[in-house]
Amino acid sequence: MEKITKFFLSFTSVGSILSIATLNAFQLTVVGQPTPNVDGQPITQPGRVRFVGPSEDNLSSANSRRVFGTPAGLTCDARGNRKLTALVPKSKIGRTVSQYPVFFFYLPKLDFDEAQAEFSLVDENENFIHETTLKIKNSPGVMSVSIPANKNVPPLEAGKNYLWYIVLRCDREDRSSDAVATGIVRRVELSADILRELDAADPRQKTVIYAENGIWQEALSTLAAARRANPNDAELTADWESLLDSVKLGEIAKEPIVQIEQQP
Repeated sequence: MEKITKFFLSFTSVGSILSIATLNAFQLTVVGQPTPNVDGQPITQPGRVRFVGPSEDNLSSANSRRVFGTPAGLTCDARGNRKLTALVPKSKIGRTVSQYPVFFFYLPKLDFDEAQAEFSLVDENENFIHETTLKIKNSPGVMSVSIPANKNVPPLEAGKNYLWYIVLRCDREDRSSDAVATGIVRRVELSADILRELDAADPRQKTVIYAENGIWQEALSTLAAARRANPNDAELTADWESLLDSVKLGEIAKEPIVQIEQQP
């Protein structure tokens, strides 16, 4: 797969990008936080769940624009619909407890029947951990990329930051027109108490537990899997809308979850 490193990382190095994603005093490698409130009310209420977006990871707005700004107009979409979007918190940083997490992005309706996208995961030393090509048909919606758990792909290490990005090829001949969506993922470990809660929880409860503890990637992937298994469940649909709205992605919440084909 053709590398786009020079195009995408022309502003700064991967090491500089990932060093920005620092932790404050409340971000421990082992996570176990009290249940947050919203407007004085618990996050969980009878019949519904009210999610709160992660707030403890910080990436300054200036650095966010410098590192994550996609060149203006590169949407591969002349209809003026939403742009290619990574499903990440406003800080661009999503925490995970998995050695091989799942990443989500939104693809708008395109001007052509089939597109090619590329997914890359890069560590703090600018090593490519995983790369794959995605075949995408003109079916707009929320899509996911899984990291294969095998000996050829090293697991994410706890306490480390990783840069991930999706590149959509708008023009097969001209790579300067590529559209980019990206974020940072940081692996953390959960406390024994939280792990016991998860063992006894159903998928909906697990989503709440992950969200309460700022574990964005698993909150998203657990709820997405539950919705795929139960597409007509109104409570899961409401949970999904609440979760995405908590990170200012409410406009995407009503879009379908679309399966795509990953290539090695």
